[in-house]
Amino acid sequence: MRTLIRIFVFLFLLSSAASATSVVAIRNDDEIVIGADSKTTLTPVSGAGKPESIAKCKIVQTEDLFFASAGSAGIGQAELRGHADPEYNIKDVIAQGLRGNGNIAERVGNLERVLVANLTQIAEKVRQDNAAFFLERFVKNPVHTVIIVGLDDGKLVLMVRTFRLIISPSGSLSFEIGRFTCPGDCRTSFITIFEGQTGAIRNYLQDHALFLYFADPVAAVRDLVELEISKDPSSVGSPVDILRLTKKGAEWVQKKPLCPDIQKTSAPLSAPPS
Repeated sequence: MRTLIRIFVFLFLLSSAASATSVVAIRNDDEIVIGADSKTTLTPVSGAGKPESIAKCKIVQTEDLFFASAGSAGIGQAELRGHADPEYNIKDVIAQGLRGNGNIAERVGNLERVLVANLTQIAEKVRQDNAAFFLERFVKNPVHTVIIVGLDDGKLVLMVRTFRLIISPSGSLSFEIGRFTCPGDCRTSFITIFEGQTGAIRNYLQDHALFLYFADPVAAVRDLVELEISKDPSSVGSPVDILRLTKKGAEWVQKKPLCPDIQKTSAPLSAPPS
């Protein structure tokens, strides 16, 4: 029976209105459901002209793990019709950092090292190229947040890692990493995580405190992401992709054609307990 105690994880590291992404994840003993919007905004490289938007699949599989992320910093820079894609190869960088044969904690530890190295480089470049953008997007808000989900020894694991830039008195850059893991840091098995643009979600749950007591996790994830889409369609856009992970494996509940099918893996973390 699902407990009626709902824990909403409002970490400072998850609240960045600058992130044109909305991701919601719900975990209980039976499943993890994660949903994300599809819109990515491309910033004009020259600084002139209007931003342009494209659709992306923001829930990504890497071997037996799945992740979604949000933030103002891409890793590197690419041009698309004269625009810079803020998420250029971020998926590849995260996916590479999570690959390996260790348990989830070990692989996420490696991801932390990979992302810190890359984010430090891009932050330094942005500081030199555009001081105003650096202050608004890199100093005032977390630079990047990643939610990772998977199976570890038969347990459904949800991990959040957020990277906040620290500037020393001498001007050198480093990162403070916010860490949350469930099981471990959660007091109950049921938690709700909000990442990226979450203002409409927070306001709704303040006014509808019992919403998650009775809502099906899939419906709740869908409805909460759609709240952000309705509030600010210029930054957060449909459709909503939803992935469900149980001890038997992962499945798409709904996805756009752009999102690839789930790839089967023989890695031990994805196998149900014997």
